[in-house]
Amino acid sequence: MHPTVLDVATVLGNLRKDRNLSQRELGERIGLTQAQISRIEGGRADPRLSSVVEYARGVGVEVMLVPRRAVPAAVTLGVLPAIGNVAGESIDG
Repeated sequence: MHPTVLDVATVLGNLRKDRNLSQRELGERIGLTQAQISRIEGGRADPRLSSVVEYARGVGVEVMLVPRRAVPAAVTLGVLPAIGNVAGESIDG
């Protein structure tokens, strides 16, 4: 299963909540409005990669681009968590 924009938005929202940050606090930290954060987390916005990177850094994580064929190996080696694991759910459905 390949992550969708909504999957990534869910992961980002969960990371923010895990750090006890409000949407407003995160927005102030990274230069976005609370409304923009809400749209990103709700999957109602298709943010630029630069916004996703800033959001991720704002919650203390980094964005990694991994060739699709290397994802299973990266997950197995623990270099890359399965996106469902980060979101708190199984990627197997």
